[in-house]
Amino acid sequence: MGGDPLPGCCPVDREELLRRIERFTDLPLLILALALVPLLIVPAVVTVRPPWDDAILVADWAIWAVFAADFGVKLAVAPRRVEFLRRHWLEGLMVLLPFLRPLRALRALRLARVAVALGFNVQVIRDILAQRGTKVIVAAVVGTLVIGATLAYLAERGEPGATITSFGDAIWWAAVTMTTVGYGDVYPTTPMGRGVAVALMLFGIAALSALTATVAAFLVRESREETTLADLLAELRALREEVARLRAGE
Repeated sequence: MGGDPLPGCCPVDREELLRRIERFTDLPLLILALALVPLLIVPAVVTVRPPWDDAILVADWAIWAVFAADFGVKLAVAPRRVEFLRRHWLEGLMVLLPFLRPLRALRALRLARVAVALGFNVQVIRDILAQRGTKVIVAAVVGTLVIGATLAYLAERGEPGATITSFGDAIWWAAVTMTTVGYGDVYPTTPMGRGVAVALMLFGIAALSALTATVAAFLVRESREETTLADLLAELRALREEVARLRAGE
């Protein structure tokens, strides 16, 4: 069966091998994911002329090939392949459906793990990101921000009286729209741009509320755990004092 251990290799060995491969590939895949961002955005916001358009296309598909090979190797090594597919279903979907390759940029969320490996003190952030659903929310927020900004820029570009005249303006507008701040310095003037604004506001309110609730729940749980630990230490000190008094009375 596909999930059975390889001859001469127990599941524990393969699990350790999988962890080593993930540690080894984290930084290279992060670099490729970050390199993918301009490859996706530049053709959408500027006119790319030959031969650069072909170069961007080749680089994009080359990165897809690297991610496909990485996923295939890890799937082959994984001792429990069904569980691996369940945990990495999005990566598998991106390999099977290449038109979803823009989502590979979301792998940049691994930056927190790499920062830990480089010695930065981000333990709290890492613990929060480890909470169930947090990574999905953060990835969805970042992805929606970039996609919304791109759609708004394409809709507003070249329109008379448009205030969103650059991709930087679009990113700024998308960020303040998702957070419902709305400074009003830039705003959409076309029906498509306003439709994107409505979608960003609705999604931003829901996603940021969910993220805030997740962080709050984590902090409350941490506070309770610290209180419980303090109570246990106090009880231990009281027991020690009681034992000392009993010994002194013998």
